[in-house]
Amino acid sequence: MENNCLINHKPSPHDHPEHPHGPTRDVAIKRLKIAFFIGLFMLVVEIIGAYYSNSLALLADATHLLADASALGITLIAAWMAGRLASPKRSYGYYRLEVLAALANGVLLSLMAITIAFEAFDRIFSEHQVEPKSMMAVGIIGLIGNIAMLFIVAPSHKHNINVKGAFLHIIGDTLSSFAVIVGAAFILLTNLNWPDVVASFFVSTMIIIMAIRLIRESINILLEGTPKHMDPDDIQKNIFQNFPSIKDIHDFHVWEITSNLFAMTAHIEAEVRDLEETSKLIDSLNQFIRVQYGIGHTTFQVEPRTDLTEADKAPSTH
Repeated sequence: MENNCLINHKPSPHDHPEHPHGPTRDVAIKRLKIAFFIGLFMLVVEIIGAYYSNSLALLADATHLLADASALGITLIAAWMAGRLASPKRSYGYYRLEVLAALANGVLLSLMAITIAFEAFDRIFSEHQVEPKSMMAVGIIGLIGNIAMLFIVAPSHKHNINVKGAFLHIIGDTLSSFAVIVGAAFILLTNLNWPDVVASFFVSTMIIIMAIRLIRESINILLEGTPKHMDPDDIQKNIFQNFPSIKDIHDFHVWEITSNLFAMTAHIEAEVRDLEETSKLIDSLNQFIRVQYGIGHTTFQVEPRTDLTEADKAPSTH
């Protein structure tokens, strides 16, 4: 038997749940379309309201809503592109487009938030008049629209990075609409305009925080970093405990291709006598990794241990 056996695990029918497509994905896309058109309608309403009320907080909320609509639109385009079949040149298809879209959306959010913050700072030192009744009315309409969008998008936000990004944006925009309403109420009660500036700073800060989280998650996937919910040391320890014939693991890598589509490669030193034992070990290991960690794309290179002593052949205590 050769010293090394390279076993490439070809995705089986069991792998399909790990791919970001199928009925669940189709339902998510339908929900995104509905939320997208609601977002566009609300965007027009808030831009008009911001113009007539001269409210920077409402403009910030409209900007946030623009980011929401952009996120949903980019997600729909990326989902359509990602659904294209893989080719010899692109063996994983176009799944990474979703991650690139999420990164672009995070950067766009950050730039918009910084622009609003600078404008709010400038208004501290300049006179401006806000029409609070219009500001409050549009804020209430925006709040209702955002709550509707939350209910539509919520069931799908855990399964896709862009849907998650859009969901976070909508949460932030819901809070922004609430801040606009509170700011308008203070202006009505005090006849002072500074609550509009405070609400603007509040909305901008929330946008930046959410954008940074989205950017970090996107970059981690693009750099093929370990998924945040997986611990490589824990995975290897679990393998040793469940497969006593495996004596060592090195060149271990686990990464995320796109949302909920994971891959793993490793070199494994194992106590195997022939190719049949090697194949059985690999099949069992593939099934174990799939069930325990949801990783459907695995490639293991088995290196038989031919120099084991009697002590080495005892069950591993790793």
